[in-house]
Amino acid sequence: MGKASEVSSQRRLGTRKSKTGCRTCRLRHVKCDETPIACTRCTKAGFSCEGYDTERLAHKRKPPGITILSVLLPGQTTDERRSFNYFHSFTVPMMNGWFDHQVWNSLVLQMAQAESAIAHAIVAVSALQEVTESTGVAILPEDMADRTHRFALYQYSRSIEHLTTRMRSNDPNVRNTVLICCILYIVFELIRGKYNAAITHLQNGMRVLGAGIFDYHALYQAHPGLQRKVEDSVAAALVHLDLQSAHFGASIAHAQLDPGMLENGDNSWPEPVNFDSLQDAWVARDRIFLQFCMFATLCDSLSEANIAINFAILSKEQEKQQIQLLNFAQGLDRLEETRLRRGTLTEKDRGSLELLRMHHMGVSVITDSCLIKSPAVIRGLYSQRFRATVDLAERITARFLQKGRETAPRLTLLMETALIGPMCLIIDKCHDISIAQRALHVMESWPHREGLWDSTLASSVAGGRILKIREDSELGL
Repeated sequence: MGKASEVSSQRRLGTRKSKTGCRTCRLRHVKCDETPIACTRCTKAGFSCEGYDTERLAHKRKPPGITILSVLLPGQTTDERRSFNYFHSFTVPMMNGWFDHQVWNSLVLQMAQAESAIAHAIVAVSALQEVTESTGVAILPEDMADRTHRFALYQYSRSIEHLTTRMRSNDPNVRNTVLICCILYIVFELIRGKYNAAITHLQNGMRVLGAGIFDYHALYQAHPGLQRKVEDSVAAALVHLDLQSAHFGASIAHAQLDPGMLENGDNSWPEPVNFDSLQDAWVARDRIFLQFCMFATLCDSLSEANIAINFAILSKEQEKQQIQLLNFAQGLDRLEETRLRRGTLTEKDRGSLELLRMHHMGVSVITDSCLIKSPAVIRGLYSQRFRATVDLAERITARFLQKGRETAPRLTLLMETALIGPMCLIIDKCHDISIAQRALHVMESWPHREGLWDSTLASSVAGGRILKIREDSELGL
């Protein structure tokens, strides 16, 4: 028995496969001789040697909460599967912080099974994201001496190689693959702090989507980009990011609005809306945000004299937006009543509705005050409503941070507008130092990213705006 056991043990030791072998041998579960370029074992057996991973992660103990899904991504390395599962277990729930977005909840993960470009992009994002979660740092400066950075960049380049090959096919479904890769590349570059590269990917994605200049008046009826022969959730995600980029002057889909366009546009009035789901409400909110962004930018650009000259046109458009906002709020109320009646309103749903109502409150007060140029008048008429919006934002933030303390890892990455953009708008528009400081504290209390918005950078810019409010107040403006 002793000899038999010894022979068996030696046989097992003799067939132990290499952890640094070629991808083909690892897939076949055989020992690789690791011959450079292409291993001898593959070539002698008639297999195509797929080469070696130039960068691999250092061995790490499996994080709590991750269940390795061996059925996923057959042929991938242990490191790739581990990063994919980190994305599945932690990154996706984070992306769905308030809303269950189909693009993150199912589509990206499903398509990764058949699309190598998406799978490698997921691994690249996940490798960097795990570092940000463990350190609490939203932006990782590039460090090529770091093994994780090299691994992530290697996965990123492999994704681009696969996507380039994929785009040569005549498959009509390739557009979805390209667009999802664009979204993942945007996330990857944002984590690295490469904003110009992220914007380039976004603009390329919008061109592939086929979204031209948005028809301002059509926004009263439909969300732009949803009728583009791609998955609605993919189109909505890209258009949402483009909306964020408009705040930085980087959107290629927003035309400069002028009074003539309003005067010659559609004269129909907004109609009541009903939402079958919170996703419907999220899409409707983005339509309102798009219009609000274009109209508010126009009003900001006009002098008090120009507003007076075009007051009839501007006030009519303001009234249409006010009606649209009222319809939105009533649609939320009906959705909540229906969910309550059916007993299907979850705690997450309550949080989502609360966030949408905070957005409605902020956009409504800025819309109501957008034709007023006097800071003193705005403070006198609207400070209470600005304050109520920040009150709600503080409650939302406190609840979300409490939720974050009860889970792991830290919540630093969202791909939807939550608090940063609205708080920046309130700081810019309220002309009240105490309200602005509270809004700034909301951002500073939770370092994180919401798509193109970074709370740390936004707080720095907002701090400068608060200094200007204080100076104006001292001058009696």
